[in-house]
Amino acid sequence: MQDAMAADIQREQDNAAAIVDAAISAETGPAVSWDGHPPMKPGAEQTPQSLIEQVHRLAASLRSYADSEPQRVEEILGTALPPDSEGRRRGVTGNVGAGTYAWAVWKFSPDGGGQAIELTVAPAEVCLDFQLLKSPLVDDGFRMHVPAFGDDQRITFYKSVSPSLTLYVAMKVDVRHAPTCASVVNMEIAQSET
Repeated sequence: MQDAMAADIQREQDNAAAIVDAAISAETGPAVSWDGHPPMKPGAEQTPQSLIEQVHRLAASLRSYADSEPQRVEEILGTALPPDSEGRRRGVTGNVGAGTYAWAVWKFSPDGGGQAIELTVAPAEVCLDFQLLKSPLVDDGFRMHVPAFGDDQRITFYKSVSPSLTLYVAMKVDVRHAPTCASVVNMEIAQSET
């Protein structure tokens, strides 16, 4: 009986995560495939390992909407995030290996609570090691959601960070059911679905 209840709870949590994934996808979309944003200022060269470490620092530090504000994200990353030429997003872009990376922070809804934070690396061959991204998140209590069907190539990690807020870390991966690397990492704090 208890196993059946646990399975029901897990199924509901997975459904809630899938709904949030769909909402994030509808709002943000993949940054590398749409060039409607003005370019960001150049930033320091990074290594894949340093970008992975920055992702983990953010995941360990984002606990409230205020933590996702650009000034706070700058402190956590240890990187200045100047505004783009239109003031819509703040971030930097630079070299990582044979490719480029971009950190961006923006508010996609004036009525929403926090800011969206995104790391993008391109081209696909320069992606970040999925296992190195995943393991510390799981060790820190994040739950993982892999969509069971559809063409969504994102895997989402989520964790309650306060009584009413959940941190979602969504990664666009190469192969959803056997990922080796991620090219986009989105982070957002949202109201918990309970």
